[in-house]
This record gives sequence, C-alpha cells and structure tokens, in this order.
Amino acid sequence: MFEQRMVDSSVSALRQDDARNSIEVIHGLQRMQNQLGQYSFARAPSSQPKLTIEGLEISIRADLLVNGTARNGDVQIGAAVLRMTQSGETSETALTRRRQMGLYVATLARAHVEQNLAGNQVPTNRLCMSIDIQHGEVFTAPTSSTRRINDLTNACRFIVALWPNV
Repeated sequence: MFEQRMVDSSVSALRQDDARNSIEVIHGLQRMQNQLGQYSFARAPSSQPKLTIEGLEISIRADLLVNGTARNGDVQIGAAVLRMTQSGETSETALTRRRQMGLYVATLARAHVEQNLAGNQVPTNRLCMSIDIQHGEVFTAPTSSTRRINDLTNACRFIVALWPNV
C-alpha cells in the first residue's frame, strides 16, 4: 500500500512523502526487533487529550501503547513515542543531547500515560519509551525521574509566567 502510494502520480507530493516516511519507520522498527521484541504493543487511541503541566497544555501523543504485567499480577501500561531525529551528527555532544532528549520524551510519555491513558492500569516507567527510529535506540523513562519531572515542571511554570494566555 505505501509503496504504491509513494509512486502514484495521482497522489499529492505530501502523501507520497508520508508513504516514503512510513516505509522508513517500518524498516527502522524491523531493524530494532532485538530491542523491541520483549514488549507487547497495542494501538494507541486516535484521539488523545493533551498533557497539562502547571496549567500548560503539552502536545504529546503516544504512537503505541505498551502493555505488561507486574509480578504481583497488576496490569501495567506505558506508551511509546516514535521519533525521527534526522540528525546524522555523531559527535559526543550530539549523542549526549540525543540521549537526554530521548529520556525527556520518555518521561513526558510516562506523565501522559499517568494523566490521560492509564484508566485502571498501573503506569510504569519501564514501559514508557522514546524510540529513535533513525538511530535505532530505545530510551525508557528512568526509574528515578524526579530531576526530569522538576525540570519539565519548572519550564512549564516559566512559560506560563511569560505567556499567561497560552
């Protein structure tokens, strides 16, 4: 379907590009099978509320839900956010920046699950992840995310203070 859409001249250039990118994501996920095979993924809801931190609405969307079960039998839930970083930069600084961004996105995914998607399931950090398709890396929300949550909360508080009508 995507291959056909990619070369179909009756389809807009935007849809052709979307098909090409979709194929790239599928191939990227296939290459990551060893890292992702342990997880149980499910379709995320097509409509998701925004995450609100300190009164600021943050647009984060789970691309996939991640399901699991704790040792005590609790049904757990997480979310995966697919990222196409597109940077080919390989310097130590770039790698550190990409890792930090992946951990922040996974932390935001955890907050999104807890606030909007968990229902009667238990949100868990190990099931909340940022998947960097371009570089084949998976970043899960750290077990100790207090510093990142504080950073995000302070940033949101600062934005609301500067632009109270956002």
